[in-house]
Amino acid sequence: MFTSVRLAYCFSVIVIVAGHVQQTPGKQINRGKNFFGLFGNKPPQTDDPPEKCFCSCGVRNEESRIVGGQTTQMNEFPWMARLSYLNKFYCGGTLINDRYVLTAAHCVKGIIFRFMWFMIRVTFGEHDRCDEKTKPASMFVTRALSGDFSFLNFDNDIALLRMNERVPLTNTIRPICLPTVTDNDYVGTKAIAAGWGTLHEDGKPSCLLQEVEVPVMSLTDCRNMSYNPRMISDNMLCAGYREGMRDSCQGDSGGPLVAEREDKRYELIGVVSWGNGCARAGYPGVYTRITRYLDWILKNSIEGCFCED
Repeated sequence: MFTSVRLAYCFSVIVIVAGHVQQTPGKQINRGKNFFGLFGNKPPQTDDPPEKCFCSCGVRNEESRIVGGQTTQMNEFPWMARLSYLNKFYCGGTLINDRYVLTAAHCVKGIIFRFMWFMIRVTFGEHDRCDEKTKPASMFVTRALSGDFSFLNFDNDIALLRMNERVPLTNTIRPICLPTVTDNDYVGTKAIAAGWGTLHEDGKPSCLLQEVEVPVMSLTDCRNMSYNPRMISDNMLCAGYREGMRDSCQGDSGGPLVAEREDKRYELIGVVSWGNGCARAGYPGVYTRITRYLDWILKNSIEGCFCED
C-alpha cells in the first residue's frame, strides 16, 4: 500500500516511503540534533519581543488543494504561508506569531533540507500563487526546529521555521490562534484544511488557495478504518469522511487544519501530514495533533510576538 506525504514536488533527495513501523502512543517530541549550533531546540537569544502586539489572532477575512473543496475568498485565511525551494512551491505553513511559521517536519527533514533549509522562502498574504504581478511579503528561514521525526512512521511530523525578519502583520497577514485547552480531542468538529495542493490525486497544484471542510473523527474510529491501526499514533488526528470525496492532497503538506471557536476566531488543531492517496474511501487525511505539542511550540517560538487572544 502506498502511503503519500503531501508535498507538491518530490525532490530526488527526499525519500518517500511505503511502509510504517509501530509507534509509541503518547510519545512527545524530543530534542533535535544541532547543525553548527543552529538546528536544535534552543530559541536564539536575540530580538526580544515587543511589549505588546497590536493584533488579533485567528480572525478570518470572510468579506474579502484540496479535493472536493472550493476556492477561498481573497486573503480569507490570513495565517496561510507558502513554502518554496529553488523557486518551486512544495509545502504549506501557518503563521503563529510575527517570527515563526509552523509546518510539517517532512517539509524540512529531507536530506537536502537538513543542510539547506535556509534556502526555503516563505510567502505570506498570497491568494493566487501563479500571479506574477502581485508582490506578496516573503522572507527566508534562518532556523528550522523539529524533533524525533522519521519518514518510517511519520510520528512527530511538526516543525517550526524562524523567519529572517519579523513578519509585517496587516489585515491580509495575521497569525492563527493556538489552542488553550490541551485535552480537547475535537471529535465531531467540522474543521477546515487549506492549501495550494492538487485538486485530485496525482494532479497539478492549484494556483488559487483552496479550502475544504472535513469532520474530525476519533482515533478509535480512524484505527478501525482501512489503515493499519499501528500507523495512527496518539500524536495524530484524523479528519475526513468514511466514503472519502473530500480531503487534503499533495502540496497541502505542512498547511493548517483549523476549527472555529465559540468567539468566532479560529485556532490551529492540526498540520497536514499524510494519507493513503487523496480522498479515498476508508482513508481519511492524517494530521499532526497540535495539542500534543503546545509546550514545545510556545517554548521554541518565545521571542516571537503572539497576538492577544
